[in-house]
Amino acid sequence: MARKTSRVIRFGLIGYGKHGQWAVVPAMRAAVGVRLAAVADLMPSNLALLDDKSITGYTDYRQMLKREELDAVYVATRVETHCEAVTAALQAGLHVITEKPMATSIRECRQMIAAAQKAGKLLGVDFESRYITGFQQIRKWIAAGHIGHIRAIHIDNLWDGHKIWGPLGKRRRRFCDSSGCLDCGIHKLDLTRYFSGGGTWRDIKAFGTWFGEHVKYPPHIAIMACLDTGVLVTLNASFAFTAYIKRRLQGVIYDGLAILGDRGVIVLHKDPKGEKHLELAGEKLAKTIPFTEHGHSTVITLLLNDFAKSIRANTSLPAEIATGYDGLMAQYCADEANRLAIKNGDTGLLTPAK
Repeated sequence: MARKTSRVIRFGLIGYGKHGQWAVVPAMRAAVGVRLAAVADLMPSNLALLDDKSITGYTDYRQMLKREELDAVYVATRVETHCEAVTAALQAGLHVITEKPMATSIRECRQMIAAAQKAGKLLGVDFESRYITGFQQIRKWIAAGHIGHIRAIHIDNLWDGHKIWGPLGKRRRRFCDSSGCLDCGIHKLDLTRYFSGGGTWRDIKAFGTWFGEHVKYPPHIAIMACLDTGVLVTLNASFAFTAYIKRRLQGVIYDGLAILGDRGVIVLHKDPKGEKHLELAGEKLAKTIPFTEHGHSTVITLLLNDFAKSIRANTSLPAEIATGYDGLMAQYCADEANRLAIKNGDTGLLTPAK
């Protein structure tokens, strides 16, 4: 049962698995004017991990929606269940934040957006990278015109996806069967639109390689696409980076970013010690600043703060919070890239042309 918004925004959490435990609940505890009132999870063993007796646990989220007086819900379940849970919460009259990827299909994304519009409620997607200070600085530099019109964005996002063995190996395989390495790489697809002010994807091309893994989607994918704003985007995303060996490189993730405008560039550098820096080289301004990393809970806290403010003020979401439409756009590009990778076949098995 929904209630009118008040100074403290009461949240329900649907899904208390690893991400909920490691990131979402700590973020809610740190957020200003936010209270986690109830948690729903299918596994009683997960609910038993709650250390705050004031938080009510449910094994059926529909019972939570019915019994609790909530303002909003955070959905952190498996992507296959996002649409059903999000739609149910919106129909109960609650605002919703859902984890990325938004859903398993464009059809589901549209269903969720329609439910939010019908209910007159906010629907946000946790593309939390928008709250990383360095990425916000990039957007400010671009908006100030320091590199002119953006013509191309190149991103590398290479990670081991928790390795193929060990306690998180099963979780990795689940990701590879549901969204592939774009489960995380989808953040980068969203960032390109955040940097450049939106746009619709077109002319998507993609290839993938499976490294011998028996999973649905490629653990490594190369994407080239255009936005109708005239921006060319290339993305190399991977769960295969050192995934098949015990060793890890310093920093675990290899990140690369270069934004090319017609009057300058912005580049993300990493030095031999693993420290990252942003460099702007424009016609009238040249600057290099440290690029600070943030943990999941830190940036989700910032997202929750802004989401709660929008609820209290009855206003639309700020640019830093991805909307349902932003989620749909990222989903479209990711789905099409994965489809094309499967259609084109494993590049590791392709026979060279004679």
